[in-house]
Amino acid sequence: MMMNIKKQKRATLVLLSLYLVTGLLIKNGSSAAPGRQTIPRSLVIVKPAPPDKPVRPGESFTLTLELTVAPGYHINSEKPEDELLIPTSIEIKKEPIFEVKEIIFPEARKKKFKFSNQPLAVYEGQIKIEIKLELADDICGTSLELEGKVRFQACDEEACLRPASVPFKAVIKIAT
Repeated sequence: MMMNIKKQKRATLVLLSLYLVTGLLIKNGSSAAPGRQTIPRSLVIVKPAPPDKPVRPGESFTLTLELTVAPGYHINSEKPEDELLIPTSIEIKKEPIFEVKEIIFPEARKKKFKFSNQPLAVYEGQIKIEIKLELADDICGTSLELEGKVRFQACDEEACLRPASVPFKAVIKIAT
């Protein structure tokens, strides 16, 4: 029984690798056939939406990341339902003047693809990710620049691409 599971996982990994390589060769080939879709320059656009009002020292606030996934593609959720796929994640440059309290991802859509035996949890179109933060009590200044990146693995109906990341910056106004 345990050997069967290992063989299935190995077979799934080989199959996903083949789909990935085949998909990249087809999509990135120098002699693209007429009508063949090309990979969009940016598969995922990240737009930070800071709070509308200035934040007071010691207060909590929410930074929203608005992601737009290119049509015809999806990205894996933060829990893609397959250990071989790369989950979407948020990395924020650590600073002593704030603390990340929680990152809230939206509910993912379950969808079946040619390259997987089971439905996967994915994001398509536009999604919003909320990042709950808290300012330090002793913060000085009138603004704070938060830097980070969204890491993801984009796929189309047939294959997944290599993991990628998109950096973002957000300016948070500080109440004085």
